[in-house]
Amino acid sequence: MSGWWEKDEPNGSKAVSLLLRLSALILALASAVMMATADDCTIAGATPTAVTYRDYGAFVYLVGANVAAAVLEAAAVYLQLSGAGDDDDDGGSPLPGIILVVVDVLAQALLYSSTGAAYGAVVGVDVCVAVGAQVGRARLLSLGASVSLGLAAVVKDVSLPFNVWPGSSD
Repeated sequence: MSGWWEKDEPNGSKAVSLLLRLSALILALASAVMMATADDCTIAGATPTAVTYRDYGAFVYLVGANVAAAVLEAAAVYLQLSGAGDDDDDGGSPLPGIILVVVDVLAQALLYSSTGAAYGAVVGVDVCVAVGAQVGRARLLSLGASVSLGLAAVVKDVSLPFNVWPGSSD
């Protein structure tokens, strides 16, 4: 199996795109973990009530969407490393390149919609300072994953005139 690192032309855009995809994967997972662990608050009152991320539909959606986007990005990293989406006319199947585009669109839709929902659902979280701070960090991480994935999709189609991986010594 040949990959993008075995070609002699400049591949800077592919390497930058790969790094952005990996950062989106890591940020999405970190956001999901951060939100899923936001449950250390009890509101005192007539009946003490524990506040968790499960109490807000938008936060549950953020966790699920970020995990799904991370899985999709892991598939996208695999597809990119296997050479999907290359502009070579070597007679290979265009299906992996099409799958890569579909995976990119699905992951972006999940990340942007869940991040927007989480930013819209701030009612009641400010009562618990610890949960509110953790929710804020999870939203920022999700926003970072969204932006990173958007940039990865743009950068993969832009030609950057440098090599990151050493060329062959032949």
